[in-house]
Amino acid sequence: MKRILVLALVLLFSGCAYVNPLIQDFNIISVEEEKAIGDQVTAEIQKEMTIVSDSALTARIRNIGEALEAALPPHAFNYQFYVVENKTPNAFSVPGGSIYVHTGLLNFVDDENQLAGVLAHEIGHEYQRHPAKSLSRAYGLEQLSSMLFKNSKSQNQIRSIALQLAGGGVLSRYSRIDELEADSIGFQLLRRSGMRVDGLKRFLIKLNNLYGSGGSIPLMSSHPPTAERITRLDMMERNGGQMLQTP
Repeated sequence: MKRILVLALVLLFSGCAYVNPLIQDFNIISVEEEKAIGDQVTAEIQKEMTIVSDSALTARIRNIGEALEAALPPHAFNYQFYVVENKTPNAFSVPGGSIYVHTGLLNFVDDENQLAGVLAHEIGHEYQRHPAKSLSRAYGLEQLSSMLFKNSKSQNQIRSIALQLAGGGVLSRYSRIDELEADSIGFQLLRRSGMRVDGLKRFLIKLNNLYGSGGSIPLMSSHPPTAERITRLDMMERNGGQMLQTP
């Protein structure tokens, strides 16, 4: 009860019924609640998208993903990796640890190191619980609480979230700081797991060359601009992996 009262007061003083998006690390979802919402979102995504059943293809993703996960400190979730049919070079994460890779991304990357870079970035989002923070910024306490009750209203909300995540909607567009954190964590995971640390940087350069620095990039299309992210990854590489402060 005390927790709910405190959250209600925070929401009240934020000036509206939703969490103020300027509150970067505000998260009203517990780990257990995130798992419950994530299970429902995952079920809806698997209804809306075609999950690739090719065992060799899924093993390719899971082997890389699990090697990166093994390099993490203790973390909240056991990550699950899926391949879905979609032509865009994209990947996305959902609350609770599920990461989806488009077949278009597998066709787009030049090598396994670029693929590992993208997966490391997505694991960075999951490790920092960015999907839950994104939900907290987009929904109020009342709506999020209602999602934990399985009824027609909550299922419609869950389905809407699943469609937004799968389609690159607002919930998959993280803040600039979220993206930089995921890049930094991803870089460290690549280094600790013995993989090439330039995979994500080379992938972003390829995206930048294809779509242009001012164009609409299908993958991670929100802040910061790709050029800034490339520069920061290059600095970390030249500094021996030293983490950079987020300006």
